[in-house]
Amino acid sequence: MIGSAKTPSAGTRALTQDLVGVTLGGRYLVTRKVGQGGMGQVYEATHTLIGKRVAVKVLLEKYAQREAIVKRLKQEAQLASSVGNEHIIDITDFGTTDDGRTFVVMEFLDGESLAECLGREQVLPEQRILRIISQACSALAAAHAKGVVHRDIKPENLFLLKRKETDFVKVVDFGISKSLRSTGEDEDQIRLTQTGMVLGTPLYMSPEQARGDDELDHRVDVYALGVIMYEAAAGRVPFVGNNYLSVISQVLNEEPKPLRELRPDLSEEFEAVVMKAMSKDVKERYASANDMLADVTSLLDDPTRSTERAKITGPRRRSLAKKSDGSTRYIVWIAGIAVVLAAVVFSVTRLAGSSTKTTKDAGAGVVTPPPAAIDAGVVSPPIDAPATEYVEVQIDSNPRGANVQLENGQSGTTPFKVKLVKQNNKVKGTITLEGFNDQEIGINPLELPEGNKVSYSMKKPPKGTPIQRVNPVIKKDPGTESGSSTTVPRDKTGGELTGDPYAGSGNVKPK
Repeated sequence: MIGSAKTPSAGTRALTQDLVGVTLGGRYLVTRKVGQGGMGQVYEATHTLIGKRVAVKVLLEKYAQREAIVKRLKQEAQLASSVGNEHIIDITDFGTTDDGRTFVVMEFLDGESLAECLGREQVLPEQRILRIISQACSALAAAHAKGVVHRDIKPENLFLLKRKETDFVKVVDFGISKSLRSTGEDEDQIRLTQTGMVLGTPLYMSPEQARGDDELDHRVDVYALGVIMYEAAAGRVPFVGNNYLSVISQVLNEEPKPLRELRPDLSEEFEAVVMKAMSKDVKERYASANDMLADVTSLLDDPTRSTERAKITGPRRRSLAKKSDGSTRYIVWIAGIAVVLAAVVFSVTRLAGSSTKTTKDAGAGVVTPPPAAIDAGVVSPPIDAPATEYVEVQIDSNPRGANVQLENGQSGTTPFKVKLVKQNNKVKGTITLEGFNDQEIGINPLELPEGNKVSYSMKKPPKGTPIQRVNPVIKKDPGTESGSSTTVPRDKTGGELTGDPYAGSGNVKPK
């Protein structure tokens, strides 16, 4: 571990506010702040001995004494470094500042996250998506081979560099990753992850993650890659709700709208890869990131799909055929019942006819006709639900770099863009910035200012008074008769995070 931070003129008190101008460990001179997430700040620094630019992630002061969080940050450094893949961010060192905050030193990335890219471009060409995903698959396959599962793959954690005018992907933020290797520290690992805790970001969670299953394997990362492919192709994630619970419910119970209905120009093979990666049944999902990489590479190597069409789409068609066979059997079963009913009706009619003849001979009156036969096997076509409309909102703050957490699970560092369901319903959340009072916020997608930009002015507490903290948002779970409540995860409460513990903690392109 490297030594403590050295400050040339400012005292320890200055460290709690800003590290610009401070030399960490006697060798990393901090030059500027580039971003802040829910738990840490990220700075650009220069290695004073060799002149190399690096990035330094520093825990916020309020987490400095929390052993579990400090251990998680160190775990990220150890797990990411153990993989040794060119598409995984290289973490080189870690240490402690004079005021006791843990920091990690990593390579400096000059580019933007896939989330920023999608916020600007909305949708990407099929071949570009395949190139990005192939590199992410390569990184995750290497991690999985070392027994490391990321568990929080999302666009914010895929960083895009430019090399020879082409995307070069770096997977970042192994903050809630988990080693599947058996070690002597299993007890500590259990304490870190908390059995039953839902870890990850709900928009990209696999069903088994959403259920809080104890045993999660590498296929949670495969599922998340499928969601990212879907979003990059369609301009929207497959499941969106007004709150955390709504998204989780859809992940567990609903099927996404077929990609080619949203974007017909996509190839059938591309859609097949996405749907296989996103299968709710882990047994039907790609068995490994390498298997997914093989199909993605096939589509990159053979854009005409002349040789790969049957290989990639065949299993999907067989799966659809099985479902179709089941429906056919169901209709035949109904038709069989209808035939039996028709026979009964015919027999009753014959009997009624005999009775009627006798009655008529007796001068008794009018006969009621038999009930109409059931139209067997005719099924009304399903009615498509109207497509959900979204509005893109840019959230900003003064000063910038504040952490925003919305109740629907979306989060980021200002300025950033989010997509909200276009309806008259205020989406609540919080905005926090170290040294400023927390704020509750609410955004109504139908009551936005010009340009769909909302900005919040952060306020410092009066001198000598504590920083005001905001209580977490509580949502009633409509699925429970008792009305039990569920807390939407918030990093500012000081509790264990269930979302991205280092949201926005990758290297951010200067604005």
